[in-house]
Amino acid sequence: MPKLALVPSDGPSEQLAEIEASVRASVITDFLDALRTGSALDRYAAEYLAERIDKSTPDGPRLSDELDAIRQSIAA
Repeated sequence: MPKLALVPSDGPSEQLAEIEASVRASVITDFLDALRTGSALDRYAAEYLAERIDKSTPDGPRLSDELDAIRQSIAA
């Protein structure tokens, strides 16, 4: 079971980058699982989290775009 860890925003940038990458990977994994199982609720939850992450990091790569690319590659 994952543990919640509070990391100060002035902490080491490598640690913050690792945490961000882990969260993004988790959302993508949840999205793929939702597509595989056909769970609309889980898919909406992953899309919602992606939108929230995108709003909180406007200068970073958009997670919603990554989910759209996955959706398009599956539809092709």
